Amino acid sequence: MNAVAHENFTIERIYPNCREHVWSAWSNPIKKAKWFGGEVHSMDFVVGGREGTSFKNDMGEHVNETRYFEIVENERIVMAYSMAMNGRIHTVSLATVRFADHNGGTRLTFTEQMCIIPPSDGVEGRRHGWDELLGGLESFLVSDGRRVRA
Repeated sequence: MNAVAHENFTIERIYPNCREHVWSAWSNPIKKAKWFGGEVHSMDFVVGGREGTSFKNDMGEHVNETRYFEIVENERIVMAYSMAMNGRIHTVSLATVRFADHNGGTRLTFTEQMCIIPPSDGVEGRRHGWDELLGGLESFLVSDGRRVRA
């Protein structure tokens, strides 16, 4: 049996939208469903709350189960989540999302510490997935039409 591995990564994005607007795209279930990809089955965005999402691709069905551990409005989200493919969990992660003002927009910093349970696409797969999701967030923010500049 292959041993588990532990990895971490950070992705930073700058959005032209104000921090409150970027925050609302994460904290509002209707908005999050528009950019997060797949289907948001449940979202209880409170400390101790849970979220469930899923999507399908050519590899099969992917299911995400999240629990929120800290929420500081417009500043920080700390969450833990698992990713399963075709019913088998292959990564379990602790993630922190930080929001900061940046030249009239928002600097978003996503940091993830993960336990990889083989077989898995590992850190490369998770980083790729979050790059895609954060790109979807950017597209949503542009289309949402509430671009705010200082």
